[in-house]
Amino acid sequence: MSTFTQYSDNHLKQIINAFLITAITIFICALVGILGRPLLFLAILWPANAILVGLFLRFKALKNVGGWLGAFTGFMTADLITGNTFLVTLFLTLANLIHVIVSLSLIRLFKLDYKQYNKGLTFLYLFAISAFGGCLAAPIFASLTVPHLPNTFMKMDRIWIDFGMWWTGEILNVVTFLPIILAIPEKKVFQQYIHDIKTKPFQYKNFLPLGAVILSVILTHFFIGPGAIMFPIAALIWAALSYNLFFVSIINCFVCMLLYNSLSAYYIAQSPDAYLATTLSVRIGLLMLALGPLTLSIISLNRQKLYHQILYLANYDSLTTTMNRRFFYEESERTVTKEVEKQQAQTVTILLLDLDYFKKINDQYGHVIGDFVLQKFTNQVKELIRSNDLFGRLGGEEFAILFKDLSLEQSISIAQRICNTVYDTPIYLDDGRVLNISVSIGLSYQTLPYCIPFQQLIQRADDALYQAKEKGRNQLCIESTLNAEPILDIEHYLQKQ
Repeated sequence: MSTFTQYSDNHLKQIINAFLITAITIFICALVGILGRPLLFLAILWPANAILVGLFLRFKALKNVGGWLGAFTGFMTADLITGNTFLVTLFLTLANLIHVIVSLSLIRLFKLDYKQYNKGLTFLYLFAISAFGGCLAAPIFASLTVPHLPNTFMKMDRIWIDFGMWWTGEILNVVTFLPIILAIPEKKVFQQYIHDIKTKPFQYKNFLPLGAVILSVILTHFFIGPGAIMFPIAALIWAALSYNLFFVSIINCFVCMLLYNSLSAYYIAQSPDAYLATTLSVRIGLLMLALGPLTLSIISLNRQKLYHQILYLANYDSLTTTMNRRFFYEESERTVTKEVEKQQAQTVTILLLDLDYFKKINDQYGHVIGDFVLQKFTNQVKELIRSNDLFGRLGGEEFAILFKDLSLEQSISIAQRICNTVYDTPIYLDDGRVLNISVSIGLSYQTLPYCIPFQQLIQRADDALYQAKEKGRNQLCIESTLNAEPILDIEHYLQKQ
């Protein structure tokens, strides 16, 4: 009973939260649109429907009874407090909700995952569904009902104009506002943005595309006219190639809305007829303007992801996710040879690790189990080393680790801990069998800034690994030059470990 009560309380709390969030959000968005209505026409700016679609797509916890009631309340309240009659407000609210219902239903029907907006034609499908789904259903419903109501501002003698203005306005609002909601970064990504801003040095060139966009928008106010819609194109393209999709969506939205407001004010100042005659053309032009940077930003994002995927595949072992031999050698060479790297580190340690009798595992259990053992082994090692330590697979069952800024004692301690952990941690197979493995380790050590060539460090570690194999495996051996130093009794130290 208590569990059921707790579930009911949590469910009720979710409904209330969804109601409050959507009601406040839609109220503010609708109020912005209502206050911007010119000459008793439909609103120039109406972000509420697009934002509501985005909220229900992006945040599933809002898409419940509370969320829908909150949206209804937000629409109704905003319209009623600004002087509209109840009946007109009710039918306008129903039209707005029909937009959202139809859009979400079609997205679900076609199984369109907004999270995959950067794959294939998902981005274009999303806007096509909105344009010929919800954006079309809402003005159809409004055109069939609102003109017949008392005290309405939609008249039958200009119904096609009102229909066209509603439809094109909804499409423009979807293209400009919906991407912002869908592209909001996850919490971890957003925190990384903030961290980068605080830690990385200021780069003025990163703000040049944004500055170009601002300048182009300012020019439109000084040279307002039909050609003003073309002014920001070059700057928006530059921004789309420089910033992430979320930032591009925000820039795109502000540019389109500012242009739309300027052009609407320009034509309304001339005459209402000039406004009505040009508004559809202006909206379609702004729609094309908005689609360009968004499409280009997604293409750029895809290329960046593809580049990073190819780079990862080129540098990392696909089975163990450790560095491959080439990349490990390149990064290690840079550590011991590049002046900048050497100045940032005081010492360098190389460990060579080789799984004992691994061929017998492959022969007895098969290569699938052998691969599983390698994965388990690398996971165990990763838990014992730092995130900035270099860890690579040199081939087969042989691995290497490079430590920076560790004393010899610390390096030996970590290496011995790896050896002990691997030996003491059994590997459980799916069929219930248990495998026990061990690893032999060779260690070489060098202080900086003077350092012998990396190949010699590897060779010294390899010689030490050979000694570990000769002495019976499952142990750590240190390069011979270190064993000769009187400052450390290696055998006694290892016995204590």
